[in-house]
Amino acid sequence: MSTPSSPRPPRPEKPRPKKTHRRRRRNEPAPARRGACPAFLAPMETGDGLILRLVPAEGAISPGQLRGLARAATALGNGMMEITARGSLQVRGLTAETVAPLQDAVLALGITPRLGLAIDISPLSGLDPREVADARPLAQRIQEGAAGLADKLGPKVSVVIDGGGAIGLGGHKADVRLAALRSGAEGMWSVTIGGGAPELLAEKDAAARALDALSQIAALGRRARATDLPGCAAAQGDHGKPLAPLGTFPLADGRFACGIGLPFGAGAANLFAALADAAEAAGSRDLRPATERVLLTTGLDAEGTRAFATEARRLGCLVAPDDPRAFIAACPGAPACICAHFPARDLAPLVAEALAPLLDGTVTVHLSACTKGCAHPAPATLTFVGMDEGIALVHEGAPSGARGPVLPVDALAAKLATLAGTPRLPGETGRGLLARMQKAGLLAGLWLREGNDRPMVKT
Repeated sequence: MSTPSSPRPPRPEKPRPKKTHRRRRRNEPAPARRGACPAFLAPMETGDGLILRLVPAEGAISPGQLRGLARAATALGNGMMEITARGSLQVRGLTAETVAPLQDAVLALGITPRLGLAIDISPLSGLDPREVADARPLAQRIQEGAAGLADKLGPKVSVVIDGGGAIGLGGHKADVRLAALRSGAEGMWSVTIGGGAPELLAEKDAAARALDALSQIAALGRRARATDLPGCAAAQGDHGKPLAPLGTFPLADGRFACGIGLPFGAGAANLFAALADAAEAAGSRDLRPATERVLLTTGLDAEGTRAFATEARRLGCLVAPDDPRAFIAACPGAPACICAHFPARDLAPLVAEALAPLLDGTVTVHLSACTKGCAHPAPATLTFVGMDEGIALVHEGAPSGARGPVLPVDALAAKLATLAGTPRLPGETGRGLLARMQKAGLLAGLWLREGNDRPMVKT
């Protein structure tokens, strides 16, 4: 969820023309991560056109607004929309000529986009009876205090404010992380800058500490991050992959929120329109893009919650946390991305089906069509990486650690079915089985084929 309102955005500069797709030559260096995100004012170029990212400033939109956005995505883009792991909406397939009309359509729908510093809070902040503190006032204070730094901070600099409650943000990377803690009668905030040690501060002091850190980052230039600051260079700890907020959540007013997931975070615009219709029919108050590629609808009664979940299931969406697809992150892949070596999102349903016996909540899977790892920057239990010769496997690591051996794309599903069929020891988790196989060399053995006997690496 985003932070409070932003001013009406100026018209952006005209984007650069779309590049044509080409395969990277064997001796070219691996693609570097781009230093920008597909933001509202600066859409990013990729294989299927330009991507525009929209984060509603208030965190919520009405069913009618989502329906209107879906119509605009169909008319002005390629008809594909996404929800990202951090809860942003994306419209794909725009051209230099259709970006401005899409932005105008967003504003005409009454949706105010978040501009400037990215501050993430729970989509249920202020509504969740389980939260330690409402993160919105602190977010407002930091957003206002950082207004003058917007042009000095890099596009990836972010703040995470976790008020506790049903939807945690512990798995999100952040330059500045604030987490609410109960400390006697007065709530306190744990503040962590980059990889530094946490500090326990009152809310006012926590805001001041966050703004001071952001000012220091800005002083180092737009390429700087919090880990460049003195005493903050240590790698941040593994906060773990947050559970997708699927299912029903009670709200403080006695009503409910219902979270459903898009298959691998994406769908045709008409799917988003159908979900808007279902939410409206169920009596929804609003819709909120949420973490882990989830769409929440709020303000439902018990009957409306059941009706919305039933219709979402019929439309092919994820409605339960144990859905195998909830444990798989997949980038768009080819041909949507100019760096991709295989169609990751098309392959994802086959991977989910093949690995379903292992996906018990202890295993995370990442399909990364190149070594950049955009869909899941953190290490995963199993990462399948697109290389020049095929798909490489990384166990307990990130795509950048891929070396080989590799398999042909069309052999992946069969290999994974064999892997998932490996007998487990009593009480052994899916992740435990994979660790045991890796230690015994069996996991790498599955990937060996004639003429391809380089060792598989664990990063």
